[in-house]
Amino acid sequence: MIRLIAMGLLLGLTGLSLPALAQDTSAAGDTILVFDASGSMWGQIDGVPKITIARDVVKELLDDLPPERRLGLVAYGHRRKGDCKDIQTLVPVGGDRAAIAKAIAGMNPVGKTPMTAAVQQAAEAVKFTENEATVILVSDGQETCHADPCAAAAKLATMGIGLTVHTVGFGLGEEEAGAKGELKCMADATGGRFFVADDAKELKYALAQISVAPSTKAKAAEPAPAKAEPAPAPDPAAIPTGKASLEATDQQGGPVIRQDLVWTVRHGATGEVLHESDATGKLEVELPRGVHDVSVIRGSDGATAEGEIKLTGDRASLTLPIVVELKATLKVPATAAAGSKVRVIWTGPGEGDDYISVGPADAGNSRHANYTRTKDGNPLQLLMPPTAGTYEVRYVSAKNHNVLTRESIDVSEVGASVEVPAKAPAGSTLRVAWTGPNYANDYISVAKVGSAGRSEVNYTRTSAGNPLKLLMPAEPGPYEVRYVQSQSHKILASQPIETTKVSATLDAPDSGAGGTRIKVSWTGPDYANDYVSIAKVGSAGRSEVGYQRTSRGSPLELTLPDDPGSYELRYVQSQTHRILASKPVTVTAAQ
Repeated sequence: MIRLIAMGLLLGLTGLSLPALAQDTSAAGDTILVFDASGSMWGQIDGVPKITIARDVVKELLDDLPPERRLGLVAYGHRRKGDCKDIQTLVPVGGDRAAIAKAIAGMNPVGKTPMTAAVQQAAEAVKFTENEATVILVSDGQETCHADPCAAAAKLATMGIGLTVHTVGFGLGEEEAGAKGELKCMADATGGRFFVADDAKELKYALAQISVAPSTKAKAAEPAPAKAEPAPAPDPAAIPTGKASLEATDQQGGPVIRQDLVWTVRHGATGEVLHESDATGKLEVELPRGVHDVSVIRGSDGATAEGEIKLTGDRASLTLPIVVELKATLKVPATAAAGSKVRVIWTGPGEGDDYISVGPADAGNSRHANYTRTKDGNPLQLLMPPTAGTYEVRYVSAKNHNVLTRESIDVSEVGASVEVPAKAPAGSTLRVAWTGPNYANDYISVAKVGSAGRSEVNYTRTSAGNPLKLLMPAEPGPYEVRYVQSQSHKILASQPIETTKVSATLDAPDSGAGGTRIKVSWTGPDYANDYVSIAKVGSAGRSEVGYQRTSRGSPLELTLPDDPGSYELRYVQSQTHRILASKPVTVTAAQ
């Protein structure tokens, strides 16, 4: 990968005096410093990160250069990962040197290395079409942002008045023939000089040659002290290969990422780039067998992951989790009533099915009483548990159910009451006065004593008003009237009540011909939908042959069935179809 190191860094590495370079740049017009803030600047030289060396040495450079020397600063890779457009002119030529020092001191290397575009922008910053100017470039690798440095340099040479680009290939391995060619052609095209340096001594020699004289368009670029030619590389066709399948997940154990990934595969021994993809998702690529380093960058946020793939046979696969530290905040009240809804203000990723939950403080992260999706708004409403206690409100990432942040909240009990008489006729309707939170779907019920919260016989929602009407059970016996909180059917209050037996009577002829009508007089509670019926003797309460509602009055008329036989008249209470009274009647053959 290309690494452009600021001019001051080079001086610090070699021990070359700053005045020597000042002498050169004064002869060549304005000078632009190209500062490398790509991720590899965290690499070390003799145990010291390159970014640290660069900061210190550039500061020395700024202090020692004569005040009349006009300088500028271009940097790249200092803002975003994986972005070939991350190039910025931070200080224009002739700007304040204190601004240059401050900008360099605050850089955090994170990005890629767009060598060609960086040189072009540096040339524009020194107005190379109007003035003589110098760009000094040192690289330890090859262009990786799909540009042609040779063509770009040739174009700059034809457009500029006197632009000179000096290049030094620093620390290039034998496999970096492509990098050497690119750097040499950039220098050749602009009348600059190209050097190869493998260590500090050779780098010092190269910089000394650049500093002692300005560029000369007629003089060919020359190498540093000669080296032996490397041994010929093995024939690529003779190296066995295999298929490598690469994929990345969003967070550890999260979903597979389907797009916007840039993959780079390097030879594990030499560091040579074997494959670099355009934006894609899952990747399948043919590689030489062996152990290779794999890195992936997500374009949307520049997040990265690294690993290695061991390709010892025909196929191998690798899954890299792209882990990004997700942050969130919550603002919740310190206390809340059980079963109430609280207003929660949040910050966080807000992705997909992320949610805000409330659960016991001592329970696992995935256990919760209630939750609301972040996509439902901000702030959002969160339902508190029905039981008092200390709970946690949590921001949970739906990708892997990680809790990003949590806040404690104390939930207090809520009170309720019901007012009913001690006794009421079975099947009657009472007016019940109540107090309570009146949450959505809360209700007043009547149930058997000691039964669970959901075992009511009858109920009415509290939204029906206060007091409200509640139907008593049809069967006589001991019951209780309750205020029930709808969430988890928690009983907030109860009062005992006994339902007493109700009676009814029937008066009608003892017999009649089939198909004729008879008059039936009755007494009874006359509850809504009660009825008088005729049915076979011994049949259930809902097996009537014919019936009339008691709301028609007394007496009422019933039509006898056509089939002769033994029947009975009944007074039936509509709730549960309870038979309150009966009288036998004989149906004779029709005349």
